[in-house]
Amino acid sequence: MEFIWYGKNVSDFEQWLYKQNSIEFEKLIGESNHLELLSYDYKKKTTEHIKQFFKTILNDNIIKEFEKEFERRKSKAIFGKCIKKKALDYYEKTNRNWNVDIGKEYEFLIINSGIKKGNHSALVQYVDRTNSLQPSGFIPMELFDIDLDNISEFYHKVSNVKKESTIEIKAFSKKQYEPNQYSFWEDYYNDDEKAMNTYFETLEKMEIKNVW
Repeated sequence: MEFIWYGKNVSDFEQWLYKQNSIEFEKLIGESNHLELLSYDYKKKTTEHIKQFFKTILNDNIIKEFEKEFERRKSKAIFGKCIKKKALDYYEKTNRNWNVDIGKEYEFLIINSGIKKGNHSALVQYVDRTNSLQPSGFIPMELFDIDLDNISEFYHKVSNVKKESTIEIKAFSKKQYEPNQYSFWEDYYNDDEKAMNTYFETLEKMEIKNVW
C-alpha cells in the first residue's frame, strides 16, 4: 500500500501486487476489488493513474488508517498509544491517575528500562503537543502500547553496567550535545538558549508539531 503515497515505478507495483497472499488481500479490500486490481490494464498508465484508481476501490477507513500510518513514519518519532490512565505511583503502593488520555498517541523522547528502584522497571518521557511541545515528566511505560520495531536514526540505545538501558534522541545525548552545565536536560530546564534551540530544532526535523 506504500505505493499509493510514495510509489514511482509501475512495474514495482505490479510485482508487489502479484506477490500478495490472495486470501488475506481479499479480506482487506474485498474479492471483487482484488479481481479488479488483477485484471486492470497497467500498460501505458502513469503512477498517478494507478494511484487514483487504487484509491477508488479502497474504502475511506482503510485510506485513513494508511494515511495515519505514513504520517507516523514521516515524523521519525517513537509512537505509543495510551492503553490505560492508572498505575502505581513511583514509590507508594497505591494507584494514581497519570493524566494521560486512553486511545491517544504520544511521541517519546526517552524510554528508560531495567530500572532497579521504585515500583516501575520502565519509564518514558513524551512530547506534550498541547503544551508548546514541552517534555513530560517520567511516567510508567506500562500505560502505553509502544511500537519499538522501527526506531529511526534520530534515536540511539545505550546501556550501563547495571543493565539499565535508555533509548533517547541522539541530539540530546552526552555523545552529541556538549552541555554548559552537566547535561542537556539541566541546560534545557535552566532555559539555556543553546539547549532550547537544540530541542525545538530537533523536534522540527522530526516533524513533531503542536496540535493547534
